[in-house]
Amino acid sequence: MSLSLPFVHPLRLLALAGFITFGAAEAAAQQRGQSSDSVVARVDGHEIYASDVQDALSQLPPEYMNMPAEQLFRAVIEQLIDRQIVVRRARDQKLERDLDVQKTMKQLEARVLEQVYLRRMVEKKITDEAVARRYERDKAQLVREKKVRARHILVKTRDEAIAIMREISRGKDFAAMAKEKSIGPSGPQGGDLGFFTREQMVPAFSQMAFSLKKGEVARAPVQTQYGWHVIKVEDIQEAAPPTLAEVKDELRAKMGEELIEGEIKRLREGAKVERFGMDGKPLPPGEQAPAAGGR
Repeated sequence: MSLSLPFVHPLRLLALAGFITFGAAEAAAQQRGQSSDSVVARVDGHEIYASDVQDALSQLPPEYMNMPAEQLFRAVIEQLIDRQIVVRRARDQKLERDLDVQKTMKQLEARVLEQVYLRRMVEKKITDEAVARRYERDKAQLVREKKVRARHILVKTRDEAIAIMREISRGKDFAAMAKEKSIGPSGPQGGDLGFFTREQMVPAFSQMAFSLKKGEVARAPVQTQYGWHVIKVEDIQEAAPPTLAEVKDELRAKMGEELIEGEIKRLREGAKVERFGMDGKPLPPGEQAPAAGGR
């Protein structure tokens, strides 16, 4: 049975042109220079390599990764063959000389050069060691809020809540009581609300929950707009800095944004920029500065 990949149909050639993942395209180009990169197809003498397939696979949406590897591999090869056949036909018609094609290629070249330049600059400077240093520098500002994990039993009246609290004090299991009595959406899960910060709950609920110790059940029910709550705190996460592993991707992204902004600013300072109006005439000196929101 053949596999259809409509988004890489030959009529949508740019979907495999490589301007989603430039790093993969570079890696594929490097691999093509190695003897280990095997030829997987040949179209009128033009060779398609395993690295070309890997490049295309790296750009597929995640849902395709659940498909059998061999089936997906073969489907992509067929799409690359189709593309090469169409490209060959386009070259026969000298479309590479078409002004629209040349204009588009210049735009793509500029985009690729910009992104590869910035990516390489970021990869060179944002090492694991640099991220670790940034973590140590900013750790105090990265402190996570205190969180509690609580269960609750929501009922309509205070009397119902008091009756439930008496049963729990006599040894009834809180989670079982929540499944039986709670009218809240967390009832089927034993009233488990998971971890939450103080601001994530209504004030009256948070005030009680954050006053309890681990394993403690509130001594009085709490009223909110939803009804009456019997609350038990299961666990507490004290306010503390996150680990490096928890925030390294966030820090890396932030550092990358800062580096890119700084590099563009530096390059602008060394460039001569002249601005013109829509009519092609030079703008007055007072309007030569970047527009609001620009760099």
